[in-house]
Parts: sequence; C-alpha cells; structure tokens
Amino acid sequence: MKTIKQLAEEIGVTKQALQKRIAREPLHTSLCPCLHTKGNTKYIDVYGENLIKMAFNKDMSTSSIPTSTDKNIDAGIDEGIDKTNSENELYKILKSELESKNNQIAEQQQTINKLMDRLADAQQSEQTAQLLHGGTIQTQLVGNETPPIYTATTTNGGEGLISFKSRVKILFTGKM
Repeated sequence: MKTIKQLAEEIGVTKQALQKRIAREPLHTSLCPCLHTKGNTKYIDVYGENLIKMAFNKDMSTSSIPTSTDKNIDAGIDEGIDKTNSENELYKILKSELESKNNQIAEQQQTINKLMDRLADAQQSEQTAQLLHGGTIQTQLVGNETPPIYTATTTNGGEGLISFKSRVKILFTGKM
C-alpha cells in the first residue's frame, strides 16, 4: 500500500493532480474500496494503484505509456486473486445481511397482520355496541318512553318536563 504522495511521485504528477483525478468519476467510484485512511493519510492498495496508473495512461499520449515488467504483472495477478477472495467474503457478508433483513421484514409483516386482526375485532365490537345502543334508543322512542331524568312528577300529581337547571341540580345533588 502506498500513500497518495508516493503514488504521485511514481507516476510523475503532483499530489494535487492525483487527488483531483481520484475525486472525478468514474475513477472515484472504482477506488472507494481501495482507499484506506489512517489518521490524516490516505493509503491505496495495489489494485487501486493499478486503476490509477491505467487512468493516467489513458490521459497520456501513446508514446509515453510505460511498459509493464513481469513482476508488475505477477503482482497484479496476485492482487486479483486477493481481490477475488475479498469479493467472495464481501458477498458472503452481504448475503447474510440480506437474509437477516428478509427475516426482520417477515417478522414485522406477521406483527402487522396480528395488529390488523386485533383492529378489525375492536371495530367489530364497537359497531356491535353502537347497534345495541341504537336499538335501546329506538325501543325507548317507539315505546314513547322518555328518559327518567327529563320527566318528574309535578306538584299537581301529573308528569311534566324538567327544566335544564333542575336536571343539573338532580345530577349533582340527587334531589329535585
């Protein structure tokens, strides 16, 4: 692994030029897994170095393209194998996380279904209570019954309506 400054010197560009090139797409996206930060220093692994060198080789004219040695090719192959292993590990990790998330979603769906059933039961009970109450009121109206709080025996022995003030008094004191 090399620092950005070391890699810039190796390629023959300034550190700032390398940083600007790394920040642009599509190189930035490709390099994200290859960049490692320790403190304030960014390190680039061998695979990332190869990507950067290829990006700078495209920018340079064909006459200045450096030739690879067998050591560089072998290092690239070894790095490719290491990258494949790390990709397999990453795949396994992502697969297990996905399975975990799917299980969580299934559990949440079951909870939602149970709550929906409870809500439907509560609504059914409320509707039944409203119908029962409505039936009671209807019976009272059909039977010409007036609720007892609205009528009272008058002084001359007959029944009559009670005023609002009298009904409030009955509610609070229990007396007429």
